[in-house]
Formats: sequence, structure tokens, C-alpha cells
Amino acid sequence: MAKVYLFGYYGFGNLGDELLARYFLSRIREAFPNTGIVLLTGDPRSRPEFGEERISRWNIPQITNLLQPGDLLVGGGGSIFQDATSKRSLLYYLALLNAANRRKARVMLFGHGFGPLSTLGALATGRVLRKVRALSCRDPLSAGLLEKMGVTCDRFRVGVDPLWDLPEIEPSGPGQEERRQGLRPARKKKPAPPPVIGVFLRRRGREKYKFALLKTVEREFPGAVRLFALAPGDASGLQGPLGSPRSRPAVYLENQVQLERACAGLSLVIGERLHGLLFAARLGIPGIGLGDDPKIAAFCRELGWASFSWQEPDLGDKIRKELADLWPSYAHVRQKTLAVREKMMATAREDRLWFLERIREDLC
Repeated sequence: MAKVYLFGYYGFGNLGDELLARYFLSRIREAFPNTGIVLLTGDPRSRPEFGEERISRWNIPQITNLLQPGDLLVGGGGSIFQDATSKRSLLYYLALLNAANRRKARVMLFGHGFGPLSTLGALATGRVLRKVRALSCRDPLSAGLLEKMGVTCDRFRVGVDPLWDLPEIEPSGPGQEERRQGLRPARKKKPAPPPVIGVFLRRRGREKYKFALLKTVEREFPGAVRLFALAPGDASGLQGPLGSPRSRPAVYLENQVQLERACAGLSLVIGERLHGLLFAARLGIPGIGLGDDPKIAAFCRELGWASFSWQEPDLGDKIRKELADLWPSYAHVRQKTLAVREKMMATAREDRLWFLERIREDLC
């Protein structure tokens, strides 16, 4: 019987990617209880959760030998087809897909973001992706890049990030809604609780701008900032010069429960981590995007949120103005976020049915 081999940036402690692995494993196992599933991971000794086999992603010769004609090699979400952060990583994924093609296994890619890609990276990626049997991407920006690369596929869909369809573990607790409303007057004319602002930053690069950003936000809302990390490399927070008191540690969120609890107590999220912004939006919490990654700007555009590049002139002033404009209309912005959330979740459910049907077609 054909097996499903699932791959992505799994096994490295990046919470967004680990949740994608859980999502695809659970959905595939639920739909195909008797199908063998193999997870390609950077941590093959981790405990299986859905009866899957876990093997090292790095041993491509072993994977090639295991793949049989008719098996499915399934890519499950994430921005893995890009060479802005690592050209070696892109070459790995292209080599993996080429190995599957040589073994006459069937390649399917679901819920990925594509790009940024250099000219050479786009040429190499386009050549490999043209052989994919089914493909869905998570945003129109990725779809546009695929079109430019000449990637066509009979079974193609533009959807949303799969984590919009991730089941929520914990419902919002009592009192959290009032805290999110920030400046809304409380009963009996009591002072409204101050806003709480969650910040998700990448540790490396632009430290000067990031310290300036935190200073700007804390000047407007003293004691309001909470710094969070979604990846081990971000857990040390922001580091100033050696011996500097400026260093700002971050709270490392290691699982979905911790992430949902952290976001549930927030009024606003500012960040350059896509899944920090996404989980805030799942709870109806407005956000502001940061950074030079096109996927952040694209996500914020879909939500109707502001997004700023580190290259923006007068970035601090623009953030200050955005915050000043946001709070008087907070309830309205939140309602708009909730409306978009419902649309995204509905699309994600349709995406799930679509990708499971594509798997069913090729397994049967």
C-alpha cells in the first residue's frame, strides 16, 4: 500500500512549523487511518503522536530508497521555497523533490508560501515545481510568483495559511475580552485596564531599530510590552553590546497552549513573525506587521492592518501615529479583524477538504 511522506521545516523548535506538522499529521491520519505516514524531521527521536514513523530528513539517499512508485511526498506548509535566508535550504528541498520524481513517487505541495527567490533560485524552483501533481499556496503573492515562474498545475488552489484551520485548544477565559478592549470604560466608571502589547521579533539583525521600536512603544504605554519568541534562536530576545543593560529577554513559547494563553491576554500584537500575527488574529486581536519579509506585508494587507519595513523613514513616528489612531477606534478595528478571521477560517476548511481529496485521488 502507498505511503505518505510528509516534509517541511520540522524538528527545529520553530513553533509555527511544528504546529504545521501536527496539523497535517492529524488531518491525514483522521482521513486515512490505515495509511502509513512517514514524517521527515530534524528530530527523528521525537515521540510520534499519530502513529507515524519519524526519520531523519537529512539522509536523502535513505529517503530515496524508501520511496516507492505510487507513494506520496507531501509538503505541508511554511515558507520553505525561498532563498532569502538560506540557499542551501532551498537546494535541499529541490533535491528532495527531484529524488521523489526519480522514484516515480507523486509530489504534492499544500499551504506553502513561495519566495522571495533570486533569479537563479526562481529558475531552479520553477523547473522542479512544474512536475508537481497538486499544489496550493497560502496567499495571492505566492500565486503571482508561481505564475511568473511558469508553474502550472491542473490541480491548483490559492488558499490561506493552514494554521487558520488548527483546532483551538483553550477557549478564551473570563476577563480576557475586557483586557483586549484596552481603553474601553469599565463598569461603575472604574479605570479601564491598560492595553497589553505583545511583540514578536526575530533576534538577528536590525537591533538598533528594534530597541528604538520598543522604546517608542513603552514611552506611549509604560509597562505594556511583552516580548515573545516562537523559535529557539529568538528566545534570548534582543541583545545589546556585551555587558550592556539594554538586553531584553523574550518568553519562549514552546507549544500551542502557551501561544494561545500568551495571545489571549493581549490587546495588540506587533511583530515580524507571521504565526504570532496569525494567532493574534485567530483571537480577534489587531496587529501591526514589521520587517522586510513580503509575506508579513501580504498577510497584514489581507487583515486590513498596517505593516512597516525596517527601511521606513521615521519608523518610530509612524508606529506612534498608528498606535494613536488605533486606540480610539479599537472596537471597530477588532470587529473588522473578527470578520476577516471568519472568512480565513472558512477558506482554510475548504483548503483542508481540497487537499485531502487530492491525496485520496492518488492513494486510491
